[in-house]
Amino acid sequence: AKSQHYDSDGLLDIFRQYADHLYTKGQYNTAIENYIKTIGNLEPSYVIKKFLDSHKIHYLTEYLQALHRQGLANEDHTTLLLNCYIKLKDNVKLDEFIESKETREIFDIETAIKVCRKSGYHRQALSLAEREHQHEWYLRIQLEDQRDYRDALQYISQLDFEAAESNMKKHGSILMRKLPK
Repeated sequence: AKSQHYDSDGLLDIFRQYADHLYTKGQYNTAIENYIKTIGNLEPSYVIKKFLDSHKIHYLTEYLQALHRQGLANEDHTTLLLNCYIKLKDNVKLDEFIESKETREIFDIETAIKVCRKSGYHRQALSLAEREHQHEWYLRIQLEDQRDYRDALQYISQLDFEAAESNMKKHGSILMRKLPK
């Protein structure tokens, strides 16, 4: 096709067709490699639907990582990727994704915090909230999930006056009950 001077759309259609063929033969690893070549032209939902089965989650994860690397992921893709890491119990990849300076700009911070928090990955959610100055999220996780009132109070004490005042108004009553001194 390249020697016949096919345009990029023609080549991408060949990659998709070949990936579809490999998928039907059960050669998921090679299929996902070809689907990755179509990123930017093929609707991601086309690929995601094919790999939603739990035994194909590794391939879905690989595709979603490529989608994020190319800056074409949306909030739903981020949620799905984080859920894949969590389902696979791949804490290393989850931490790498959250802590990476490259990926930090290509995913929705609030979505990542919500997903981690909902799945019980409080350490990752706290780290992300603290690093991104999401004070409300940090304090909600500490107070509601971790019940670490001392850390929450310490965190508030390090905020600028306006943020500290606002958060004391929101969370002061629970802190007074739990840490009266």
